[in-house]
Amino acid sequence: MKKRTLLISGIALLIIIIAAYGYWGKPTTPKYDYITAAKKNIIQEVSVTGKVKAAENIDLAFERSGKISSVNANVGDKVIAGQILTGIDDTDTRSQLSGARAQLENTKAQLGQYEAALEREKTKLDELLRGTRPEEIKIAETAVTNARNALNDAQTNLANVKNKAESDMDQIFDSAINTAAKSINIATNSLFTITDIQFAHFNNYKQADIKIADAKANAVKSLLGGENTGYWSNEAIGQLNGGAEALIFSAQLNPTEENINIALSGLKVALDKIKIALDIIPISSDLTTTENTDLSTEKSNINAEIITIASKQKSIEVQKITNSNSISAAEMSINTAQNTLSSALDNLALKKAGATQDQIATQETLIKQASANIVSQKAQIKQAESNVNNFEIQLTKSAIRSPINGIITKQDAKIGEIISANLTIVSLMSENKFQIEANVAEVDIAKIKIDNNAKITLDAYGSDVLFRAKIVSIDPAEIIIEGVPTYKVTLLLTEEDGRLKSGMTANIDILAQSKENIIAIPQRAVITKDTGDKAVQILLNDNTIKEVPVKTGLRGSDGNIEITEGLNEGDKIVVSTL
Repeated sequence: MKKRTLLISGIALLIIIIAAYGYWGKPTTPKYDYITAAKKNIIQEVSVTGKVKAAENIDLAFERSGKISSVNANVGDKVIAGQILTGIDDTDTRSQLSGARAQLENTKAQLGQYEAALEREKTKLDELLRGTRPEEIKIAETAVTNARNALNDAQTNLANVKNKAESDMDQIFDSAINTAAKSINIATNSLFTITDIQFAHFNNYKQADIKIADAKANAVKSLLGGENTGYWSNEAIGQLNGGAEALIFSAQLNPTEENINIALSGLKVALDKIKIALDIIPISSDLTTTENTDLSTEKSNINAEIITIASKQKSIEVQKITNSNSISAAEMSINTAQNTLSSALDNLALKKAGATQDQIATQETLIKQASANIVSQKAQIKQAESNVNNFEIQLTKSAIRSPINGIITKQDAKIGEIISANLTIVSLMSENKFQIEANVAEVDIAKIKIDNNAKITLDAYGSDVLFRAKIVSIDPAEIIIEGVPTYKVTLLLTEEDGRLKSGMTANIDILAQSKENIIAIPQRAVITKDTGDKAVQILLNDNTIKEVPVKTGLRGSDGNIEITEGLNEGDKIVVSTL
């Protein structure tokens, strides 16, 4: 019985231990407090306390120096809020603004290119990870076949080009040597004419006769060979077969390029010498009409032959260049075809082998670089937008507008005058009886500007009574209050209200900036790194946390902050861990 009781007690204890472990011992899933990212409106306000005072003159000045270009109101004139009172030349600023806008468009266009490049690199990585499809291998094999065919065609074309070049050159050579042979006959006939006239009129040893004989001897030697032939007869000359005639005969027997060129060169020299000999013989009344006619005819014939032989020599040179160019082009086509085939074979091998880890790593590096380019370009866009905004602000500072309805009490601006920044040149008296003055701390002064609207409550009437006002001036000089630089800001009610009394305490909320329909989250959800970068924690569907980098924008007065980059609507943003 005792043993049974102990057994039952042991079982009960075991059950209690198991139950306790199940309740306290099992691991628990962390719980998080989160908000869902959504688009909303955000307002940045600067809240200060001020005093109601009797209205005074409002002094107006340019915030930058420049040359006065217009004066639109004089002392005593009534003006309305927003009316331009005077302006400075803004030509340079407009030009700079135009350039800044163009630069902004360029940076945006470049961003588009970078984003497209990133998508291309991602697509390539996907292809590498997916591997080569059979269709791609088939395309690569077809490319190899086409490259081989192109190489065969190029080799065949080279052979055809060389054959044509040889055939064209042979035709040129044949034409040249045949023409040269005809020229020999024409040139020989000219020598016979020279000899006939010489024997009839110049066969003595007078100075003119010797000159003709020497020229004839040079021509005969060059054309037909022979020495001291100046006084030879046509019969004797006809027996000669040396000179250019021998060169041409040798070229006909062995028509090599060298032999033909030598023959044509020798013939050209001989024709020139015959021309000299013909020109030495004077056309005069001592010669018969027939002799004069024959002499003129031979001169014309020799001149024509000189031109013809020179043309043949030129044709040979042109044909050589043409052939060389044609062969070079055909050889280049073979080189191109060989390179194309080699590339096609390499590509086919690569397709069949698939991607290596090094290739994947390289492609991932390219994606990181493309992403970095986008980040850098977005920074460039922000800089360009800042430049545009800066010049737009500068442009607004090119005119002094009346902040209120009032009367001009001072106007010192003169057209063409150079005005320094912050120098009062226009003053006006408000139609209002009261104005509100407040001192804004240095950390907030950059957030506000003239014409900003403000909501005001007065302690005398409680927070339910709301007054509307507008900033009409901001003093450029600081006022040190308890060691902190502050700047006096003057506001006027947008509508005159008799409830205001001098000395009343005013609680002022100045609307500095506002944005609509933007993603905003609580500022406390943003994590600031040691590097200055910002991040948030996103709660995923599996209850795990992912930290993502973000970029922030406008800070709202309600504790929210604009997220310009890094979040999407619907993301669950962790605020705290429960």
